[in-house]
Amino acid sequence: KADWVLLQRPDSASRRQFIAADAAVVAIFVFIGTNEHNSGSQIAGYLATVAPFLIAIAMAWSIPVVRRSPITPTSGLIVWVSVVILGMTVRRLIFDGGTATPFVVVATIFNGVFLLGWRVFARSRARRPDRGVPLG
Repeated sequence: KADWVLLQRPDSASRRQFIAADAAVVAIFVFIGTNEHNSGSQIAGYLATVAPFLIAIAMAWSIPVVRRSPITPTSGLIVWVSVVILGMTVRRLIFDGGTATPFVVVATIFNGVFLLGWRVFARSRARRPDRGVPLG
């Protein structure tokens, strides 16, 4: 029963873990991409590439429904769309980074699968009989 309460109304520690999960998805995506393309200074290139997407995650998490119910499909969609649209916009306008169509497509697919995927996994764990009261 404690897990159900935790997932329905997450406390600050749980919320930080959920934000960290979103940030990890983006960090892994950028790490794979920067290793694949190996351009310029690896650390500076990595930071310049990941920063717009981390900013987008912060913006998504400022939305009350995401903070209140972080593992719902709605929250997952908000974070995913924010990472792609806001992340690409910030990358283009503020960081002067490229937003080539293949990059946008790969970012959309990868982040969609994993930003929604960890939420599906978390919800399925919360529904198990040995994990507390079923959600919704």
